[in-house]
Amino acid sequence: MKILSAEQIKVCDAFTIQNEPITSIDLMERAAMACIKHIVKNASIDSEFIIFCGKGNNGGDGLAIARFLIKRNYAVKVFVVNHSDNASDDFNTNLERLKELKPESVFTIAKEEDLKQIEITSNTLVIDALFGTGLNKSLSGITALLVNFINASKIFIISIDIPSGLYADKPNDKDDVIVRCSVALSFQFPKFSFLMPQNGIYVPDFEILDIGMDKTFIQNISTPHYYITKTDLQPLLKHRAKFSHKGVYGHALLVAGAYGKMGASVIAAKACLRSGAGLLTVQTPKKGIEILQSAIPEAMVNADSSEEIITELPQMDKITAVGIGPGIGTNAETESVIKNLLNYSLPMVFDADAINILANNKTWLSFLPANSILTPHVKEFDRLTEKHINDFERLESAKQFSVKHRCILVLKGAYTQTVMPDGNVFFNSTGNAGLAKGGSGDTLTGIILGLLARGYTPPQAALIGVYLHGSAADSCLKKIHIESLLATDVIAKIPKAFEKLYE
Repeated sequence: MKILSAEQIKVCDAFTIQNEPITSIDLMERAAMACIKHIVKNASIDSEFIIFCGKGNNGGDGLAIARFLIKRNYAVKVFVVNHSDNASDDFNTNLERLKELKPESVFTIAKEEDLKQIEITSNTLVIDALFGTGLNKSLSGITALLVNFINASKIFIISIDIPSGLYADKPNDKDDVIVRCSVALSFQFPKFSFLMPQNGIYVPDFEILDIGMDKTFIQNISTPHYYITKTDLQPLLKHRAKFSHKGVYGHALLVAGAYGKMGASVIAAKACLRSGAGLLTVQTPKKGIEILQSAIPEAMVNADSSEEIITELPQMDKITAVGIGPGIGTNAETESVIKNLLNYSLPMVFDADAINILANNKTWLSFLPANSILTPHVKEFDRLTEKHINDFERLESAKQFSVKHRCILVLKGAYTQTVMPDGNVFFNSTGNAGLAKGGSGDTLTGIILGLLARGYTPPQAALIGVYLHGSAADSCLKKIHIESLLATDVIAKIPKAFEKLYE
């Protein structure tokens, strides 16, 4: 699914209106009806709605929603904020329609004293329709006062298309006043700003509503940003042939673990085997042999000459993909293993301490095999590059890094960002905060390694791996509370994640 800029969304609206053809007011009706389906589904019969409307088209959406709610016999109050002398034509049309239906439902806010007429109860649902994606300056005056009032109410807030005050595709200033919604109902596309970690307090959740914008236009328009869903990945999936054997599905090498950190290698190895690799060899310190062979009988183990750390690679002639990093530490002898590995042109995934070693030896980055996959979290990426002012700047830095080093960068977090060597960015749609726990990164490394060994290209393995990882974590929440989620729980749900992806 493509993620468009605010300007591209505007052009898409205009193209749809001209070529469907459909009038702008009827497209607004369609958008409002799509919102109603979600709003009513999440409201109770005694819910009371307060809708705050600006005087542009976002406010027009709010007025149309108010009308549909009133027709469904909900108690509705609409507060139009008089922030400008100008109003859009569609806003004016919908205001007249609402006044014809129920004029006593419409109130005006022009000054701070007018906020006193707003009464919020425990049954109230607030709908924010003040400003949409066309906003290009910070909120001030009466709108800023109103937004602060809304946020202070601590009530359930539904933002229409985008929380008012939030820019669609650029960072806000740190002091900007922005609605902190409970959920945003986003028309046709997720907004780029929704996916930036710094905006999580404003958009903790969003729903994408299909409002029938022109599919041909969307297909042909160019963007570097995508939101990955199941339907995007299904054409990439491989199927296991009836007459096949383990050798067909690759031989993975996992270089992981050190004394006191053997759990990382166990977790990554289990995830690798659950992800389809035909064979797996784990390079481990001597003290890890019994742990690994007891925990994962399906894996082969190669003992390092060192008792406690990894200092060497095994025979590489039969290896088809390599994963390195979980729990290995950053000893000088282990650093030499990374340097040696760069001589091989195999599909590789670098994680955890492997990334920290690269960060300590930045000249080695030039020798990464093309399409190598690096899976840093934010702090690890900043060690690779530099500290960043905000998440928008960090993503631009990630694009430059991936292009320069011809690698695939998996920047882990909510909506994990997979950055390709051509500068395209793919945001993941699965996963939850239960993954914010030790072992989650090891699980992801194992999944991606298994897919690489299985025969997926590095871009495919990165995208599918990130999606499966999040999907498995989501499946866990049906029986395990988000606070209690463990990496081993996620591994146990990898089969379910595959099942859902293949459906």
